Amino acid sequence: MATLEKIRSKSVLLFVIIIVALLAFILGDFLTSGRTYFGHPTTVAKAGGVTVEYQDYQKRITELGEQLRNQGRDYSSDVITQNAIQSLLVEQLLKKEYSDLGIRVTDAELAKGMAGDTPHPAVAQTIGYLAQQLQLPEMSGRAVYDAMKNPAKYGLTPEIADQVREIWNAQQKDLEEALLNQKFMSLVMGLFTYNKLDAQSFYDDNATTKHVAYVNKDVATVSDDEIEFSEADVKALWESQKQMYRIDEETREVNYIYVTIEPSQADRIAGQQIVEEAIAGLNEQPGVEAVASNTSFVVNTINRPLSVITENRLRSFVEESEVGEAKIIERNNDNYRIGKLLDVKMGIDSINVSMLSAVEGVSLDSLVTILQGGDLFASHSDGVTINAQDSVWTSLEGVGVSESIKEALTNAAIGRPFVFTDSIQGQAISAIYKVNKRHNPVKYYDIAMIEYTVDPSQETLSQLASDLRTFVSNNSSAKEFTENATDAGYSILTDQVSVSSPGIGNARDSRRFVKWAMDAKKGQVSPMMQDDKQSYLIAVAVVDVYKNYLPYTSAAINTMLTSQARSLKKADKLLADYAGKAESLDGYAEVMGVEVAEGNVNITTPALLTVGVNESELQGAIAAAEPNKLVGPLKGTRGVMVFEVRDVNTDNRPFNEEEYGNRFTQTFGLGRRPTPLPLLLGKNKVDNRSLNFVASVGE
Repeated sequence: MATLEKIRSKSVLLFVIIIVALLAFILGDFLTSGRTYFGHPTTVAKAGGVTVEYQDYQKRITELGEQLRNQGRDYSSDVITQNAIQSLLVEQLLKKEYSDLGIRVTDAELAKGMAGDTPHPAVAQTIGYLAQQLQLPEMSGRAVYDAMKNPAKYGLTPEIADQVREIWNAQQKDLEEALLNQKFMSLVMGLFTYNKLDAQSFYDDNATTKHVAYVNKDVATVSDDEIEFSEADVKALWESQKQMYRIDEETREVNYIYVTIEPSQADRIAGQQIVEEAIAGLNEQPGVEAVASNTSFVVNTINRPLSVITENRLRSFVEESEVGEAKIIERNNDNYRIGKLLDVKMGIDSINVSMLSAVEGVSLDSLVTILQGGDLFASHSDGVTINAQDSVWTSLEGVGVSESIKEALTNAAIGRPFVFTDSIQGQAISAIYKVNKRHNPVKYYDIAMIEYTVDPSQETLSQLASDLRTFVSNNSSAKEFTENATDAGYSILTDQVSVSSPGIGNARDSRRFVKWAMDAKKGQVSPMMQDDKQSYLIAVAVVDVYKNYLPYTSAAINTMLTSQARSLKKADKLLADYAGKAESLDGYAEVMGVEVAEGNVNITTPALLTVGVNESELQGAIAAAEPNKLVGPLKGTRGVMVFEVRDVNTDNRPFNEEEYGNRFTQTFGLGRRPTPLPLLLGKNKVDNRSLNFVASVGE
């Protein structure tokens, strides 16, 4: 009883402890996952009142990946994730704009774009392709639409009509999007119009060229020890350009070590020995039996005449080898290419044939009789029951032609059509052939192409991982990590990452390492980490955390700012040295120790004479200068300049407000389409939550 009384007396305290523990558990999970208890757990990103949901996000990633694969392009899945978010946000924001502005597409506009006299460019290519494939009498959307609605009229099956309808509906949807976007962009661009000052400014900037004589003293003539320079100068320059370094989302500056997983010298020696043993076996045994059981060797066979072998190494191998002989054709770093000449046969490399095939029920024997009269095969093709081609050049070797048809075409009389029946998968297939021309037989070479790559051994991987793991363990702060890397044989790389970063530096598939960096604290060092493909090891240290601006101390901009600030400091010295020291251009040339140069200046030209680019203040001074008046010395970003405008040329083109106003609008308005996402976002920022859907390191 006494024990029960004690429990009752402590019940309130126990209740409080349990509640606190539960809250701590919930809060901890919220802080680590960010998507379990509050908000929308399926939202990947949001901005401007629209959201990107996980299901749509995953679907878009798949679509983008398939597009890149179909194009044969290499890609990083990390980059695709961010492209998916941007494209989905643009689509959602555009839909919102269309709704808010009352923009819509009418049925009449869709009908005109799809089936009008001239199809809209967004669908014209597909409509033309459909009309061609369906062999319609007219290459138009109107004909495709009629064939879709009345397939029997054009000899089409209902199944084909359904396929056409599916394509048509998809194209109509694309056209609607294109028309909506066209209307929206016309509204946006229409907001940009010129006034008289714009037209006059565009005329002055583009139609006026000033011929100047000048002298320029470069900052390179001033040594570093001739000026007083400190970090304060870099900071002052940064302050003057601060808006250039504004960031839209929290950014982490990271230092990282990237270790490529590659074979050691011992691995390469072992690999070379494996290749040498394989070549010995290939030379002793028939075919490729010596490497057949070793999956490290990739074997492909080719059959080629010497005339089509253009690669010098392979051609030399074929010319110099005996049947059954194997050699290394090429070694490129850790990749070996071995060739074995399997056989040499005589074969016809080129034959010109005419061919005709028909559906069951068409009499090929009667067609042979007609074709013997000299008719073209294609003249009997209707594209439905009979298909035919004339004068097709092909090879009888190395292209999968059956032995029976190969023999028939090799022995057939030139110019005489004949019916040939072959069996494919147990089914008899008949066709008419006529050999028009046949080249003499040539040597065909059967070659086994064998590839072998030296991979890092498990011992090598274990040693690389152990070394990096030990370094990280012994250098657990960002400061130690950075300072001691070189002595340990590592190179320090730097990057700036945020929730929108596809990866760290050039490390492929490193999005989860970005997640670690964004979850870590300033000064924290990651464990040794490895990519999923076992191609590299990485360790990351969070050097700093930036909220609103990249500071001048950031490695991303510090070197550039330091160089610019030092150049400006030297330009200040040159300005103080030469200001007022002469009264003419020749006088300044003498005191500066340079020669007078001449050239033409147009304010719209990026480069200023021989001085360089980004000299807007000097270009502005020249544009405003009066002829034959000495101006300077003036400070630029790379030195000091003194000049005189010797001539003003407008190419005798009088100012016309309408002409130059329209050119102004074309250049800065209708002719210059803005990037969609920033235009649609305005002052809104993207709340990117995609890292919430990335597995943490170690999961």
